[in-house]
Amino acid sequence: MDHNSRPQQSWMKDSFSSSVIDETASPTQFNPSEFFIPGWKGEGLITASAIVIKNTLSNLSIDAQALFKKSCSINKSMKLQTYHEFMHFAEYAKLDKSLLGQHQDFWLHFQDESSPLKKHIDDFLKVHCFRAVAIYLFRIKFIMDLAKEQRLVVTEDVLMNPLSFLGKIFVKDSSTELLCDSLQINQYSWYRPTLEYKDSLLKLKDAFENVTLTELIKLISTPKDDKIYSIRNYSHSLSHLTFGLLVNELLIKFPTWLKPESKKKTFAGEKVCILPKTINTRFVGNHVSSMALSHWLAQETNVKISQWNNLICPEFEGSEFIDGQFLKICQELQFLSFLTRIAAEHRYEIVPFICKIMREKYKQDPVDGLGQASFFNLGELPSGDTLYNRIVLNLTELPKTNPHHFLVQQILAQKAMLKKDAMVYVFTNQKLFVPSQSERVEQLLKDFKVEAAINMEELKGKGEIAHFAYILTRRTAEPVANKHLFEVSRKTKESCLSFEFKGNLTRFNKFNKLVEELQSFIKHKNPITTPIFVSEVEKDIFFEFHQDAIIGGKLVSSVSNKESGHLPHPSFFKNLTKSSTSLDTFFAIEQIVPEDFTQGKRSLSSELLGLKFGPEKQFPLLLIVNQNDPMDIRIELTPIDAYRGKLEQYGTAFYHYFGLTPKHPAINLNVFREYFSSMLGHQIIQLQLSDGPTKLKAKLRSLLVPSFFAKAHFMPERTKHAFSLLDLEAREIKNLHPLDLKQRFEVLKGQLAREAAEYPWHLLSLLSHFKLQMKSLVEELEDGKPQSFNFGNSLISSELVKLKTYAIYPKNDDVYVEYKIKSNQDLQLPLSSLHIKTTDDSTVLIFKFQDKDIIHLHANAPMIHFIKFILQGAVGIKIADILLNLRIPSSHDLEMATNKFEDLKSTKIALLKDTEELIAGILRTEVSR
Repeated sequence: MDHNSRPQQSWMKDSFSSSVIDETASPTQFNPSEFFIPGWKGEGLITASAIVIKNTLSNLSIDAQALFKKSCSINKSMKLQTYHEFMHFAEYAKLDKSLLGQHQDFWLHFQDESSPLKKHIDDFLKVHCFRAVAIYLFRIKFIMDLAKEQRLVVTEDVLMNPLSFLGKIFVKDSSTELLCDSLQINQYSWYRPTLEYKDSLLKLKDAFENVTLTELIKLISTPKDDKIYSIRNYSHSLSHLTFGLLVNELLIKFPTWLKPESKKKTFAGEKVCILPKTINTRFVGNHVSSMALSHWLAQETNVKISQWNNLICPEFEGSEFIDGQFLKICQELQFLSFLTRIAAEHRYEIVPFICKIMREKYKQDPVDGLGQASFFNLGELPSGDTLYNRIVLNLTELPKTNPHHFLVQQILAQKAMLKKDAMVYVFTNQKLFVPSQSERVEQLLKDFKVEAAINMEELKGKGEIAHFAYILTRRTAEPVANKHLFEVSRKTKESCLSFEFKGNLTRFNKFNKLVEELQSFIKHKNPITTPIFVSEVEKDIFFEFHQDAIIGGKLVSSVSNKESGHLPHPSFFKNLTKSSTSLDTFFAIEQIVPEDFTQGKRSLSSELLGLKFGPEKQFPLLLIVNQNDPMDIRIELTPIDAYRGKLEQYGTAFYHYFGLTPKHPAINLNVFREYFSSMLGHQIIQLQLSDGPTKLKAKLRSLLVPSFFAKAHFMPERTKHAFSLLDLEAREIKNLHPLDLKQRFEVLKGQLAREAAEYPWHLLSLLSHFKLQMKSLVEELEDGKPQSFNFGNSLISSELVKLKTYAIYPKNDDVYVEYKIKSNQDLQLPLSSLHIKTTDDSTVLIFKFQDKDIIHLHANAPMIHFIKFILQGAVGIKIADILLNLRIPSSHDLEMATNKFEDLKSTKIALLKDTEELIAGILRTEVSR
């Protein structure tokens, strides 16, 4: 029977409040829900063994409540731990915590029968004592399983003091020392049964042997009559065996399938270790209890697999009080019992195997920390946070405001807990690749690489399973945080595997068909050589796969179309040879022959599919040697993407092309370009490359380059702030007042003279960047076209605000309004966009609603561009309102104001010349040291 079918869903109101036989109920009150364990394989009723455990649990809970008032109110450490536990309870139950400022306040209210918190404290006490007993029973379960396989005798005394018994098996400071967080002192470790229950504890032995781990989870999760847990939002689909198998497949098989080279290879004569590798895994987020159950169902299904190469060491910790520390401790104790079963099934030495797995679980990277105090000699735990190989992040409950930001922040928060090359599996209802959020995704991609995306948005009947799943790998190397550097390791285009499950699950157990298809696909298909795969698993249920790419923070389908001075003085040259090194110190240099281009042309169809062959794939940089004029040899350095265009433009008669691969982690292209175009660099090029194409490659490799280019020393932030002007982009410089720009540059020059000796490379990088920005602005201003006018510059805007303005409606001598409408009602439409149309004799500003022209404004070019500038924020406003309220200066006044652009141009030309002199000065100084 499928426990997710509709008739049974009505039985399963709360699967963590699993019911058992009510001995007081009459036969006429029989209810199947009292016997059914929701989520537990969906095929069994509660067993007689479970009833024994249930009755014992109820009795011990009463015993624990009586004991709690005696023991926990005496021990200071326990009093503090209990107070913190109650505060978590109060937060979950939304209680007023104003009366509980300190831990002593809780105990005063605890002892006060008339306290307004009395009822809440009693509710907490029931839950807390129930949890203490549940954890005690888990320890008993572990001891029973261990004793059975080790043929040890379990007496009443052992059950009364389980930690003492375990301390004799797992001896401190020995090879069998057990590192285990759940066996340390915690807020639940205070409970041990009183003597009156000593004899009845042995009845648990047979019960534990016959009850399954998942059934035990159901029984001890919460008291049946607990009102606090009645609002638990339990997920039946996430607790299903099939979902557990899906997660297991992704955690174990997917990484090896994705990167088979990471699998350790064994050599002839090498002894193969048969013990499985530990995969430390953290489950966190929403519905963690449900995910825990599906995990153990999947593990029980796989327990008899002949060889376990990997073993998931799970840690479950939800975001709520009910799924917090209690769940984490219970699941680790369950894991110990599971390890016992695995060791017995695969004939490992049980105690050494358990110790080995737990040591690996708590192993710190790169260096283990110091220990913390142990409990009953059961091993010291490393200090500091545990690091994980895998993190499963289930985020199906998202905030209503800005869910994408929440998703990205939650993913980034996992980075500190991940080992090297670790992976994060994100299940979420929020799509990660949203075009409008591409900048945020790009920030995420600096720390993580998205390996795969699973889309289940169009899969109906999947219950609480998330719409999307993303598999991310933590990047090993931190990106260089400098926009001027060419980053070799950074790719503008990265692959991403896309899976899609879609269709209609008439019964939830059909989800297993999709999981089996995924398992088969991973087993038989190659992730690189399989471009597209589609399978109709069953009628109206589909499994699809294709290669995707991530470009600029966006997911793009790979199957769709893509779019001259004097020679230096001899002494200066001598100093140059001492302070310089060869170009091949920085780059591996290989010549690109014309056949490479011919081959590249033949692969044009492949490029449309996002695949590249030829030079673009082999080298990140292109160096061009221009020997068109033997007396003026030039070198051009550019990214390899420009190769085809340059080859078409220059040809191959006098131009020679070389592919460069940087040998340093980051190369500043602007620094090398400035050197090659400088007087000094130009003269060196003439000296070394003037013999034509003969052995050009060898000569190019030995070309002298200042050695300080390799010393990428960055200024500290406080020093760098003084040179912030050099870091501005052209659009930012464009808005600065000329006087302000000149004053800031003069101050900067004085500071540069003091810092150039210590940070020449960084300053040269900033100056070369500033030079490029100034050069582009000068070229724009010299063009003299109206579209180059920057009306937002404070020099211009200060003049514009002084001008008298005139309405353009109903009549204006400088502007003619041409209506392109059939009805006056069209003027009530909102403005969608503005477009300028220029012909040989006129310039027109077009007001549009969507694709429809509404009006045309005719005026001279400066006026048209000025009107467009002041209306840049008018999109969405009625066009009629714009006509009625728009006021502009006269054409004559506007022309007089824009004459100030000449001041802007002269200022920028002067600063460009000064920047070039500063660059030349740094080069001269450094090479003459």
